[in-house]
Amino acid sequence: MTQQELLLQIQDALQRDEALELSTKLNEIEEWDSLAIVSMISLYDTLFHLSVTGNELRNCKSVQDLVDIVKDKLSK
Repeated sequence: MTQQELLLQIQDALQRDEALELSTKLNEIEEWDSLAIVSMISLYDTLFHLSVTGNELRNCKSVQDLVDIVKDKLSK
């Protein structure tokens, strides 16, 4: 999966119409809330069979951080 495809998957999981950029700050995304965190946990599990915790996601500050979680966990 390309980075752009992952961005589209994240955008879809957040039920967001506007495109996301890697530099987008999560606290600026209206849809970023506890339900979005649950959606991201499900997304990572479904697409990559990765286990990600809510705490890991709460520590993310940007969309880049969400992408980096996948890269970091897949590289292990």
